[in-house]
Amino acid sequence: MNGLRIRFPDGDEAVRGVSFDLAAGEVFALVGESGAGKSLTARALLGMVPRGVTVRGRVLLDGGPVTRAHLGRRVAWIPQDAVSALSPVHRVEDQLAFAVRAVARAGRREALSAARGALAAVGLGPEAAGAYPHALSGGMRQRAVIALALVNGPALVVADEPTTALDPERREQVLALLRERCAAAGATLLLVSHDLTAVRRHADRVAVMYAGRITELGGAEPVLERPVAPYTRGLLASLPRPGVPRRTRLPVLAGSPPAPGTAGAGCGFAPRCPGADDLCRREEPALRTVDGRAVVCHHPSGEAA
Repeated sequence: MNGLRIRFPDGDEAVRGVSFDLAAGEVFALVGESGAGKSLTARALLGMVPRGVTVRGRVLLDGGPVTRAHLGRRVAWIPQDAVSALSPVHRVEDQLAFAVRAVARAGRREALSAARGALAAVGLGPEAAGAYPHALSGGMRQRAVIALALVNGPALVVADEPTTALDPERREQVLALLRERCAAAGATLLLVSHDLTAVRRHADRVAVMYAGRITELGGAEPVLERPVAPYTRGLLASLPRPGVPRRTRLPVLAGSPPAPGTAGAGCGFAPRCPGADDLCRREEPALRTVDGRAVVCHHPSGEAA
């Protein structure tokens, strides 16, 4: 993805020059507050932006542009709500078999065998495979959606907040399973999430988005343990950590992110940044490399304002 820009029909630009590459087999996370542009970026990669939205820039897979023809074949999508991805009137195994037959020249028996194998790989046996989605728990439905995404052997799986509707224990189980199955299939996983704790455990690299731009990008461990962008530091400071007493008041980021198209001149984070100066308010920062990661900031950590 290079120079991605996404503009709404009213002219507001929601994603502004986002660029990153995905390595085969890695887990790459897009994180940030609601409205940062994470889901729009992921949908642009899938060719699934809403009607009337303008997309500029290059989104390539295997050296060519990504099109809707890739969806379900080379690219798979896991949405936030598993219920929306499954038909309520077809058995789970039949839905996977339909997906197999839509891509490969397979007979019903062969497609059902592939479907059952994919479901077994995520821990769903014959009883769950032959059930309708409403008969499954939320965690089981999400496992079925993972199997549906992987049944045709995609090169890339895009998961948009895939565990939002689950409790913490099931959330961790599903994310661990998702990473495990993608690794087993040799698929790259693009994980869209606001859960930095989960991202720290499961991602290889992470891009932190704010106001339609990437503000920090690098290895998950350095970015989330030793952030240099003020926005990343603010996000992480607001998270509870082991050893901190339960009633401790955590710092919060003052203010709110700007609405698309309203960031104005200078750095979009400047109104909320405690270290902002006249330069920050006057000029939008350019991409630079600091401590082995890409950063969009005039005064990253360690440099005097």
